[in-house]
Amino acid sequence: MENEIKFGTDGWRGITGFDFIDEKVRVISAGISVHLNEKANLEKLRSVKVKKSGGDKPKVVIGYDTRFLSDKFAESAAEIFCKSGIVASLSDRFITTPVLSNAVVSQAADLGIMITASHNPYYYNGYKIKAAYGGSAAADIISPIESRVSSLYKDSAFVKNLNNFKYDSKYLKTLKIDFLSAYKNFILRMVDCETIKKNFNFAVLVDPMYGAGQKLFSEILSGLSSSKVFEIHSVINTYFGGINPEPIGDNLKDAEKFLKDNKCMLALCLDGDGDRIGALDENGGFVSSHHIFAVVLDYLVRRKGFKGKVIKTVTTSSIIDRICLKYGLELVVKPVGFKHISEEILSGGVIMGGEESGGLWINGYIPERDGIFMGLVLLEVLCSEKKSAGEILKGIYDNFGFFVYRRQDYEVENAKKEKIKKLLSSKVPDILSAEGAGSPITIDGFKYFLKDGSWIMLRPSGTEAVVRIYAESSSEEKLNHLHLLGRKILESSGL
Repeated sequence: MENEIKFGTDGWRGITGFDFIDEKVRVISAGISVHLNEKANLEKLRSVKVKKSGGDKPKVVIGYDTRFLSDKFAESAAEIFCKSGIVASLSDRFITTPVLSNAVVSQAADLGIMITASHNPYYYNGYKIKAAYGGSAAADIISPIESRVSSLYKDSAFVKNLNNFKYDSKYLKTLKIDFLSAYKNFILRMVDCETIKKNFNFAVLVDPMYGAGQKLFSEILSGLSSSKVFEIHSVINTYFGGINPEPIGDNLKDAEKFLKDNKCMLALCLDGDGDRIGALDENGGFVSSHHIFAVVLDYLVRRKGFKGKVIKTVTTSSIIDRICLKYGLELVVKPVGFKHISEEILSGGVIMGGEESGGLWINGYIPERDGIFMGLVLLEVLCSEKKSAGEILKGIYDNFGFFVYRRQDYEVENAKKEKIKKLLSSKVPDILSAEGAGSPITIDGFKYFLKDGSWIMLRPSGTEAVVRIYAESSSEEKLNHLHLLGRKILESSGL
């Protein structure tokens, strides 16, 4: 069991029952409470206005996904917030992370807390913190909270007192409210519903992957068309059917088979907490977040006249670079983690942002990724262009070049992760030098470009005991070769 509580690229995660335990959820919530109360007291001292009693209390909203014990962890967090004098509102059902993020804004809360491990394996859970603007909390929020949590966790008497504190279940029920209605109204205002209703005349499959998007996405789609909207994996299954709830590759085999058997024109697939998206075209071909990013960006600029900056994470496909080059758009490359994209969004002038793992954003939305919203935007593109996903992708390839991309994850002990970092920091591996690779881009990992424009990146994860290898090329043969080279590098370091 890890004794420290460290926040990674998007909150804190751990293995349920070993690292992610109720005690730590309570301590983190206590640390956040101390931070919020101190902040509120400072603001009172700085203000010349006298507020009514109770009107200046900090407020948090809390949500949870479909994972094992997520609802109980959320209740524990709510108990500690209430005990600390924080006004807490708890979702009355499991929800997606974007629903929670929207609630932070609509409820004018100081912070949002989401109990989820997103796309991680079933045995993980996590604690996400959302800022008042609805996006991932930035370092200036996380750092003082992490410091407070670390200090409190060393006080065994304090921790014991937290563990013994419980509210009556009847009281907790009074905290529960509906966050879904406001969310539905918000995202439907963000898309061209009239165009969708006019041309949405084909069958669609939704795969929430046993996650928090189940029922919600299909209900929204059914309200836009009388066409068939199918849904699979829409029950609570804390094992996630034996797959990681991430909409990529082999995880979508069931969706591919269902789509073909039922002659669906499109499958929209969500991760465990509904903030990431993947899709399948009319032939069952995988439409990755890179493809969706490219399709939507081209649509926004070409059809809607959007102009401004585009933000992508370093592991995202180079097709975004080529689209930006054609349309004269400024491109900013950031480390992995949507919080880095959120920071750029908040600075202004951004028309679209996206990451390899399925998180996408377009101008006008809160600074947060949302799989359901981006699924609706993709549907709008299909309906506006009156083409299938496959036909639209062909146009993208014709205009900006064909590409293949794959990520492979390797479980690695933390000590070996550090050894790999040291190895790659010292020099370019010989087997990559022999392929023509120069010095790497070292934004959040080691990314090596070859002369033909293909590339390979090795990146130790910030939240898991994993090293990820990413590669992109113009052919499957070259892609396989790049991954073989990456595997050899890991093996040379003792994987």
